[in-house]
Amino acid sequence: TWYEPGWGACGAYSAATDYVVALSVDQFAGGANCYEHIGVWYGENFVDVTIVDECEGCDEYDLDLSPSAFEQLASLDTGEISAGWYYE
Repeated sequence: TWYEPGWGACGAYSAATDYVVALSVDQFAGGANCYEHIGVWYGENFVDVTIVDECEGCDEYDLDLSPSAFEQLASLDTGEISAGWYYE
């Protein structure tokens, strides 16, 4: 899914145009992964994003991407996609 970023749990402000992501509580690990990068792919589309926030409503392997990052994969109107991802 996608979300409107702002002040993230890592302590920095991010704009909707930044390529950033919020991880689930489990993956966020209390901030242990702040500012790490993950690669996300959907079909033939790929985006590199920086971890800046925690998604309390996400399941363990779910991601919330900024609008600009999500648009690299699919239209915002799509809402939710089944994308693959990995820590870089």
